[in-house]
Amino acid sequence: MRPIIALLKKYERIIIFIICLTAVIFFLGSSLNPFDPRMFDFHDDTQAARIQQFALNIKAGNIFPRVAPDLSFGLGFPVFNFYAPFSYWVTTGIHLIGIPIPIAIKTSFLLAIVSAFIAMYLFLKRFFSEEASLLGGAFYSSSIWFAIEIFVRGNLGEIWFLALFPLTLSVLHLHSEKLSRITFILGVLILSALFTVHNVLSLISLIIIGSYILLLPHKKQLLSMFVLALLLGSYFLIPALLESHLTYASYVAEKTNFHDHFLCLKQIWTAPTWEFGGSGPGCDADTMPFVLGKIHIVLGLLGVSAFLLRFRREKKHRKIYSFIGIIGLVSLFLTLYPSSFIWNLFAPVFSLFQFPWRFLVFGSFFFAFFSGYLFNAIRIPFKKIVAFFFIGIILFTSSKYFSKPWLYSTNEILLNLVSDKYIAQKAAYHMAEYLPKTANYTFWRSFENAPLQTVKSSPFQKEYNGKLGENLTLNIHYFPFWKVEINDKQIIPSRFDQLGRPILSITEPSIVRVTYEQTTTEQLSNNITIITFALLLCILLYKPLWNKLRAILK
Repeated sequence: MRPIIALLKKYERIIIFIICLTAVIFFLGSSLNPFDPRMFDFHDDTQAARIQQFALNIKAGNIFPRVAPDLSFGLGFPVFNFYAPFSYWVTTGIHLIGIPIPIAIKTSFLLAIVSAFIAMYLFLKRFFSEEASLLGGAFYSSSIWFAIEIFVRGNLGEIWFLALFPLTLSVLHLHSEKLSRITFILGVLILSALFTVHNVLSLISLIIIGSYILLLPHKKQLLSMFVLALLLGSYFLIPALLESHLTYASYVAEKTNFHDHFLCLKQIWTAPTWEFGGSGPGCDADTMPFVLGKIHIVLGLLGVSAFLLRFRREKKHRKIYSFIGIIGLVSLFLTLYPSSFIWNLFAPVFSLFQFPWRFLVFGSFFFAFFSGYLFNAIRIPFKKIVAFFFIGIILFTSSKYFSKPWLYSTNEILLNLVSDKYIAQKAAYHMAEYLPKTANYTFWRSFENAPLQTVKSSPFQKEYNGKLGENLTLNIHYFPFWKVEINDKQIIPSRFDQLGRPILSITEPSIVRVTYEQTTTEQLSNNITIITFALLLCILLYKPLWNKLRAILK
């Protein structure tokens, strides 16, 4: 018995961590079981179609996907040029190993929850005890906002942002302590993932992470990681910034009135019913919840109170705790109606955020962090037992929200949301902001419930026989990544119909080819990403290069 007891003591921390992780999976992931063939629906019902089109690109060798070629009646949609891609890399990767798309999405959600628990635990370990870190990780991953993001909204990008945010903060601390090339490269990769996981939240994270770095030692190395992460994400970030004006993105965003989507304080505390509808104006018109969890809020606020009482004694990490507190409180305030004057002041920028309640992601982080702080600060007997009790309570009470009352078979989801008909006729209208401006937006929307007949052709290359005197209409929404050639001579179309399809005047019998070929901006962005990745490999494999870099960044 003694050797067994000694072995258990030696690996006590690992065993306890595994038990807590298993509990997180059991309580929060039961409806995300990848071995269960059933699936639920959610607001963002184009997720499955996007995965199918993303996978189509990868199979065709388009390593940096930009177009969903089968969307909008087969005319193509440049959605991947502007939708932050990290969550699609993860979910498509799961699908490409042979898992059906609906189950791949469910598995991706489960991995995000598990990653969020581990990431928050690792971050809190920089400051708190083992028990407090486990408790904070459990409080974070069980935040009711996670359940809302998955089972109500179905937002892959936002749920992965929730996982990557504490992981990014953790790796920044890790590198500032170790200053090793491994942590440097790991930090660049994780930062780049955070910056390319969600259009709006990634933009906000640039400001938060940049400011957070200034609170840490070895700022030059951390800032160099920040810059390299941006360069690594160039394949997405640069075209999304420079080519968005070619779509209706800003036009559609401005049509969403953010004034209709503020919250009242009571909505963060409680929801009269648990529904799966949408967001509406006022405090009572919403048919979706916005709660973060009562236990999470109470213990989080008690943690803030404990920090304020101990403010003078918290010399070592006071700035960091204060920063997290300010970010959390400001974010929660920005979700509420009283913050409308700030939104009005910065309306040109904030209108792109569309929904003020997006800032609840930082509220979840804030409450979980200070819940961990509270448990770390207080002195009570049998602290480990109390910690496990609270972890069990929070996982059990939250678990009822991590499910949906109606489920569908995998085949039903595939038939409804990944069918040729849905992809061609419906999916694009749920992300209409990325319609190229060569098309007339109002005219195109008129076909939403009136299917348009177009000529079927291969996804990435099309060929036509042009007849003398013919006005030939090409079967694409024109965007600059389509290369048009007449008898092997490239032309840039200047005449379009109301669907943005190029119209060519054929003056002699011709072979017309349309080929998907990325623009100069996109190719340059790809090259920056590839060069940055190659640099990271050189740093990893060639130690003298790392030594020179470290000397420069002292």
